[in-house]
Amino acid sequence: MSARRKSLTSRPVRGAALLVAVAALTAACGGGSGGEGEETGAAASTAGSEAAAAVEADQELNAMLPADVRDAGTLEVGTEALYPPYEYLDEDGQTIIGLDPDLLDAITGRLGVEYTLTNTAFDGLLPALDGDRFDVVAAAVTDTTERQANYDFVDYFLAGQAIVVASGNPEGIETVEDLCGQPVSVLVSSAQESLLNQFNGEQCAADPIQITSLPTDQDALLQVQSGRATASFTQEPVGRYNAAQIAGGNAFEVANAETLFPSPLGYVFDKEDTQLRDAWQAALQSLIEDGTYTEILESHGLESGAVDEATINAGTQ
Repeated sequence: MSARRKSLTSRPVRGAALLVAVAALTAACGGGSGGEGEETGAAASTAGSEAAAAVEADQELNAMLPADVRDAGTLEVGTEALYPPYEYLDEDGQTIIGLDPDLLDAITGRLGVEYTLTNTAFDGLLPALDGDRFDVVAAAVTDTTERQANYDFVDYFLAGQAIVVASGNPEGIETVEDLCGQPVSVLVSSAQESLLNQFNGEQCAADPIQITSLPTDQDALLQVQSGRATASFTQEPVGRYNAAQIAGGNAFEVANAETLFPSPLGYVFDKEDTQLRDAWQAALQSLIEDGTYTEILESHGLESGAVDEATINAGTQ
């Protein structure tokens, strides 16, 4: 683990309980999508961490940071660490690993600062940013026009959506229209929850989806596993990761063959924190240009979501 990464857990009891529940479903847990020829588990995490650890600080980028950040030499970062392959807890139940921590190591390394990464409930992340508890949120947050009204995003990944069903797809779900009238679980306050509500106003207006919003994506999966939900609706990399990893790939599958509603994911900043936002964007862009960004994504089997440019507020949905 890079010396720049420090993991704290703001919800240790709940996090531990969920790990036990998910462990009952999980035969293997790793850091890649589990496809043939891809690195998984410790190998993927180590490869991404090594690429990040090799990043050298750039004094010009460091000079772009706000004076108080340069003086402190550290940043407070919020995440929700039950969302593999982006961020999840290692076997020790405390260390946060995954794509986002590796990218955080690389970005802060290029900026010449350290960071503390704190695990918080997803629906509490943006309120914590509002309250100055965090300088930035890094939790695979979808960049949407609604969120842009209150926050700025530095976009770093492009992700579609997945309909996750029980293995064998007993209800024959294939499309959004097949979800109409069905019980569907989803992460609370997520872009996926907003999309389900949008479907209920459009495709499913005559027969609305029965939406159950839950504190974590793992809670949503447990609804499907127990038969209380026909499907869960989540980001495609998360859905495919869980379908490949849980119970040896025999518990769940992704029902949709085509990528649905691809959207950019971004690091989230306070609207007034433009200096930090711009320094972060410049550091990420430098990692894209020197190949470190691609190397880290490849180590997690996520290169298909790579972006060519670190944009600001590119979300259009």
